[in-house]
Amino acid sequence: MADYSIWALEFARLPGYPDAALVLGKHDGSRMLSFYYFVVQSEDRVILIDSGFSDNDFCSEQIDAYGIEEFSRPDKIMARIGLTPEDVDTIIITHHHWDHISGLNYFPNANVYIQQREVDNWMAKWGTPGPMRWLAFGLDPGTAADLARIGEEGRLRLVQGVADVTDGIQVRPAFDTHTAGSHYIVVEAGDGGAPFVFPGDVAYVYDNIGGLDGTEPMAPVGHLQGSTECCIRSTYEMLTTAGNDSTRVFPSHENRLWDRLPSISFDDGLHVAEIQLAPGVASRIGR
Repeated sequence: MADYSIWALEFARLPGYPDAALVLGKHDGSRMLSFYYFVVQSEDRVILIDSGFSDNDFCSEQIDAYGIEEFSRPDKIMARIGLTPEDVDTIIITHHHWDHISGLNYFPNANVYIQQREVDNWMAKWGTPGPMRWLAFGLDPGTAADLARIGEEGRLRLVQGVADVTDGIQVRPAFDTHTAGSHYIVVEAGDGGAPFVFPGDVAYVYDNIGGLDGTEPMAPVGHLQGSTECCIRSTYEMLTTAGNDSTRVFPSHENRLWDRLPSISFDDGLHVAEIQLAPGVASRIGR
């Protein structure tokens, strides 16, 4: 099995986001959200978990509407660990919402993995009658053209259910949770411990997987287009896959990662954290 170095790269942040949208049943409070590129690197591979968003017209409108701060393109962010967007050979898209998929065009050399079910659902949502258009909430209308072009270039990998991406990296379905075709990513750690798990938006924050220590009652995400039961069952599956160790699960918008991992903050307030370093790989954060 390959030895992987893994980083969390923050490329934008959103202050004061309501807890009610993050944790079903919460009615007050707010917090800072982080937006990430998760980078998994071996000697010959650079794999990205989600491509983030872009500065296209749709995303720019969303950035302004939500009040997202310090958005930076991946050429700036990836340079912080000595990489470029052109180095990325694979992107695993967890689901089809704009803040996870709209940045595909920044990575010209990457094969793109996404569930066939998620692509089909994207198309179905755009075809719903006007009164049901809430179902298209969070969808970038340019995604279809982006995926079509990537498919024409031979870089699109439509998967169905469980799929091995490469040695020690697997996607597993979390269907009918946050979205119809969401999946999560399991990365074998290589340190003798349980795998690392990347839930996408099936878990926004630690509250969704049982708190910081994983022992509290789980609560599904506040925004989901599937079933709350499916969401709880999937997050439980993720936590048990990680050996019931919440420190090996990385919720998609959790800013407390910086307190749990070796990390550094840059002048723009954005962070880089090291999840794991392969043997012989030097730290990129100067620790």
